[in-house]
Amino acid sequence: MFREGKFTVGVEAAITLVLMAGIPVFIKFTGANTFTIGIFRLGIAATLLILVFKPATLYSLLHKMMIIPLVLIGLFFALHWITYFLSIKKATASIGILGMSTYGIHLIFLGWFFRDHKPAVWDFIALAFAIWGTYYIVPEFSLSNDVAIGMALGIFSGFCFAVLPVLHQHYKNIPEKLRIIGQLTFALMVFLLFFPETNWQLQTVDWWALLYLAIPGTFIAHSLWIRVTTHLPTTVSSLIFYLIVPMTMVISHFWLGEEMPFQKVAGAALVVAGNVISFVGMAHDKKKVEG
Repeated sequence: MFREGKFTVGVEAAITLVLMAGIPVFIKFTGANTFTIGIFRLGIAATLLILVFKPATLYSLLHKMMIIPLVLIGLFFALHWITYFLSIKKATASIGILGMSTYGIHLIFLGWFFRDHKPAVWDFIALAFAIWGTYYIVPEFSLSNDVAIGMALGIFSGFCFAVLPVLHQHYKNIPEKLRIIGQLTFALMVFLLFFPETNWQLQTVDWWALLYLAIPGTFIAHSLWIRVTTHLPTTVSSLIFYLIVPMTMVISHFWLGEEMPFQKVAGAALVVAGNVISFVGMAHDKKKVEG
């Protein structure tokens, strides 16, 4: 899973894409609530990773100076998950993934703030497309509208998700194994604060959905995604991520019966197109500078 090489990372990115596309659908499908899903997924995934990496090996790599960065990574991951799950539960799987897909725009402006990479004209075009698309998707911008609330939660989740590759690249001196374990275990600690809010009286199909979310959707997908975002340029990883959006919408439509009126599809296309334009523009500008 953790071998070097561009081909290997590319294959891992493709596997991650397929696994992640089903996650919002399973979150919407299961009767488990946000905190039940989080604790179950993180508990199983963290346990499996510890068994794979071996506690003694992890302890030998750990240094006290790494604790705060690992806590920070875990905290943002927990905030990303909580708001993402709430977005999907409040609205739909498609709205959750669309709100979270603004991750790319957040990443651009985070790069401006942390690395002094000033936004180009492409970035403002992306922002305009995202706002335009959101206008089409959300029927009414009101706190009484579930779609509007779900979209807002998804956008905040996208911000937290965008912070993660910045943190992983900033702290890449910390061994990859520790960053993966730290992200999951410290996020689990945050979720455990909400244990009284969990619901465990579930049907058999709900448990199967939780198992998918915990093992393929967390243990495998997020381990691979950490590697992908660490070793590939943010432009490449972001473009890969946007392929998840249409895949999730198709699965949600045919499995959950989610309605896909033209206005919603058009809005989704605008949000995704804006991000793609931005990253293509970024890649073009980078080539001009290097040339």
